[in-house]
Amino acid sequence: MSLPDHRSADGLQTRRGHLKSLALGSLGLLAAGTGVGCNRRPAHEGLSRFERWKREHRPSRPPYPLAPRLRLLIWRDYLDPQLLEKFAEDYKVELDVTYFENNSELKKVAESKPDAFDLLMPSDYVVQRFIRQDLIAPLNKANLPNLGNVSPLFFRSPYDPELQYSVPLFHSCLGVTFNREVVRYIPKTFSLRMPTREEELLMYGYRALIDEPRVALTAALMDDGVGPNDATAQTLQKVTDRLINETGELGIRYLASQLPSALARNEIKLSVNWSGAAAVALKSNPSIRFVLPGSSKLVQIDSFVIPKASNAKSTAEFFLNYLLDPGVIGAMTNYSLYANTVEPSRAYVDREILLGPAYMQPALRERIFITDLGPLEDEFEAQWKRLRLLAPKVTAKVPLPPQVDNQTYDAATTR
Repeated sequence: MSLPDHRSADGLQTRRGHLKSLALGSLGLLAAGTGVGCNRRPAHEGLSRFERWKREHRPSRPPYPLAPRLRLLIWRDYLDPQLLEKFAEDYKVELDVTYFENNSELKKVAESKPDAFDLLMPSDYVVQRFIRQDLIAPLNKANLPNLGNVSPLFFRSPYDPELQYSVPLFHSCLGVTFNREVVRYIPKTFSLRMPTREEELLMYGYRALIDEPRVALTAALMDDGVGPNDATAQTLQKVTDRLINETGELGIRYLASQLPSALARNEIKLSVNWSGAAAVALKSNPSIRFVLPGSSKLVQIDSFVIPKASNAKSTAEFFLNYLLDPGVIGAMTNYSLYANTVEPSRAYVDREILLGPAYMQPALRERIFITDLGPLEDEFEAQWKRLRLLAPKVTAKVPLPPQVDNQTYDAATTR
């Protein structure tokens, strides 16, 4: 059965995605028949704990009338469409889903159209920005009894102490993903430089930074000894100048949701990205490795918030409470491979995910967050635009060493 089409926030996809009701039987969500015969296998034999949960789960009765529709602006590839369809079927709520690629895109859409959505999915520092701008509503925690399932660790984050405005769902650490067959050392910084000139040449075009202005520039600033929240206009301009030069010299590409698949296909062999993206790449490519460089580890939390202009606030809270069910959020992690914030969900998460890069957790003393820097946030965006405009185009050719630099050969021959 085909899944519904969705649209992205950039407007390139114009068909609106409605997660309408599907027959539960077609999704395999109904329990097996109850008849018992001498040769019939037990209904739960061979099923995982989560599969048993799906068979046994029955929708709870909403404590109040629900709106007929919720409009979501979310990260791509986080929420399992089958479970969203189950919610739509169980509660007769149409889910209208729009995807965005990075927080810059989210900010632009949410700030220009404050009444266009009922739920947004920003990262931590953007939650802080939205609070400052008075764009989001405080939560009615009486509608969120499952909020108690969230690990206490995520109630102590600086961007929204005590979770007055946001429901944290997924978390990641920023690190370096590399292919161990090519990169034969452990990266200790966010720099994408190789140890030797020959390796630099052979890696041209196989390196990438995440297409996320605040994150990519922050990683580069940290390599220059500038803290993630200590940037100035001058340090931003300096680090942008460096990245402009390195883009052409090293063949750096800038990718967003395409990055995990590019790593999996060996189109990218060294990149700065999040631990969840590394987990996605590792699932298809056993040569993938992930490391958290430096003494301070950058942590990011992706949350849901409710715009102040939404007319479906209580329904949005009911939906968030559904997502916080350990079985539901565990299934979301199995789908996306991103670590979630609900500690009891580990019973439903696949073991290889729990043991992989997605669940790498730095010590508390090492954890740092990006915070909203007010007017300086616009400078990050401006410098990123300058970088993308002025950086040389990355070609598909790799120059040979200087003594024969009048020849070139196709990068594919180095794979």
